[in-house]
Amino acid sequence: MTEQTDLTYAWYGDQHPPASLPVTQVYGYIVDDQGRVVIFQDQGVWNLPGGTPEPEIDQDPVATLVREVWEEVQVRFEDPVYLGYQSVAEAGGPPLRAQLRMVARLVEAGERAPDPDNGRVYVRHRCSLIEAERLLNWGEPAREQLARAAKIAEQRWQCPVHVQAAAVTD
Repeated sequence: MTEQTDLTYAWYGDQHPPASLPVTQVYGYIVDDQGRVVIFQDQGVWNLPGGTPEPEIDQDPVATLVREVWEEVQVRFEDPVYLGYQSVAEAGGPPLRAQLRMVARLVEAGERAPDPDNGRVYVRHRCSLIEAERLLNWGEPAREQLARAAKIAEQRWQCPVHVQAAAVTD
């Protein structure tokens, strides 16, 4: 695995990556009616649900997000909204790949089940966007993503993202 310190990330809100930049990740800020976002923990590391597009089965980024979110955290969502992408580069180099981000409204949290890719059942956590930012610890690109996700969740679905709801972990 590549050392994360060797990589740099740049956020491009409301933009799509150039066709020459391969999309290697589609992650989602899935927000519930109480304004909490779904994150998960695997081997001590917090992450957003999502994953790698599989061209043979995923027809578009939303299909990737639907499949990966269900596999990892057994959550269904509706009304996905594209937020933008972050480019990933080696320090000082040109962008190597793109990681897409979306926000969507949670409609169902299913029974916990093993991820079919590795058999692990992840810790699923619904928390405030502020707590998610702290736990993810992704720096400035994530702050910009979270701010845009919060604005959409508040305006589009009337989610109370600025009210501190109790976190739920399972």
